Amino acid sequence: MENEKDSLILSGEDTFNGLLNIKDLPSIPKIMLEVQALLRSEAHNTIKLASTVGKDHGLTTKILMVANSPLYGLQRKVSSLEFAIMLLGVNEISNIVTALSLAETMKMKDIHGLNFMSFWKHSMLVGTAAKDIAKRLGFFDLSGDAFVGGMLHDLGIQLTARYFPKQFDKIIEVIEKDGLSFKDAEEKYLGLTHQEIGGFISRRWNLPPHLINSMMFHHNPYGAMDSPIVPYIVHVADCMTQKFKIGDVHWDNGLEFDKSIVNVLKFDSEDKFYEFVDDYQSKFEEASNAIKF
Repeated sequence: MENEKDSLILSGEDTFNGLLNIKDLPSIPKIMLEVQALLRSEAHNTIKLASTVGKDHGLTTKILMVANSPLYGLQRKVSSLEFAIMLLGVNEISNIVTALSLAETMKMKDIHGLNFMSFWKHSMLVGTAAKDIAKRLGFFDLSGDAFVGGMLHDLGIQLTARYFPKQFDKIIEVIEKDGLSFKDAEEKYLGLTHQEIGGFISRRWNLPPHLINSMMFHHNPYGAMDSPIVPYIVHVADCMTQKFKIGDVHWDNGLEFDKSIVNVLKFDSEDKFYEFVDDYQSKFEEASNAIKF
C-alpha cells in the first residue's frame, strides 16, 4: 500500500515533463483565432463579428450571460449578440470570446472533487468581479485583462484533473481525510501547484504577461513583479468568493487577502480596503443568482 502511495508522488520536474509530453494538450480555439483575425482586418465590422461568433450558439449564450451579470456593470439588459457588440464594443467582445473559448477547451466531465458547473460559476464570478474592481479603482485600461485573467485563473486545476487524474484523486482524498490544505497536497503529489501548471498552459498559448501572471500568482500576487496589478485584482476577486462563501471552491480554502494589497492598489488604509470589499457582498449574491445553466 505504501509503494502504491509513493508511486503517485511526482516531483515538480516529473510533472513538468509530463505536461511537455502530452500529445493532446488543447490548442488555441479556432473561434478565438477567427475573431482576432477579423478584428485585425475589419476592426469595426460588427455585422461580420456577430455572424462569426453567432455560429457557436453555446458561446453566444454564455456571452449574453456574462454581459448581463450584475458585476459586469451594464445598465441595461442585453438580449442579442448584436446588441451586446453595440453596447460593449468589439474589443470587449473579443476579451469575452477569449476567456470563454479558452475556458471551454478545458471542459471535462464532472469527477470527484471537480464539478464543472461549480468551477465555471466560480470563474465567472471572479472574472466579472475583477473587471468591475479594476474599473472602480481607476485601472480602466486593465479591466479587460482583469476579466480574462479572472475567468482563466484556475485553469491549472482542470489541467491537473485531466492529465494527472490519479494524483488529483489522491489530492482530494488527503484534503478530505487528513485535513491537508489543497496547496500542500498539490506540492506533495505533483511538486507544483495549479498556479505553476496554469502558467505552463498560458505560456504554451502565448498569452500576454498580465494573463500568465494571473494564473501563476493569483494566490500570492506579490510574486508577479513585472506586471502585478491584474494579478492583485484577480487575487482580491478570488478571495471575495471565500470571504462571502459565494461561488467558493475547496482549493481556495484558507485563502486570505495579501497584506500588500493596500499599498499596491493604493487604498488609503486597510480599513478603506475592507470597506471596499464589504460593499461587494450584495453584488456577489445578485450575480451568483443570475448565473443559470
